[in-house]
Amino acid sequence: MTSYEEILESAKRLSSVERLQLADASLAEELGFGMWRERDDVADAENYVSDLREKDMRTPDGREKTLEEFLRATETS
Repeated sequence: MTSYEEILESAKRLSSVERLQLADASLAEELGFGMWRERDDVADAENYVSDLREKDMRTPDGREKTLEEFLRATETS
């Protein structure tokens, strides 16, 4: 496995534009599924997040929330 230091040295050789692209890609990964991949209790991050989103879009009785219900729940959490 490549060490952090090796990756950092490689990144330093990138142009400014490439460094920004790398930073954007890294941030997108972290905000997407990256933070879930670090958890021991999450075997498949993409499915886990998909299940969370599906749960958030439904009421306790299984009905799909209206936009207003979804936004209200989002604002209170």
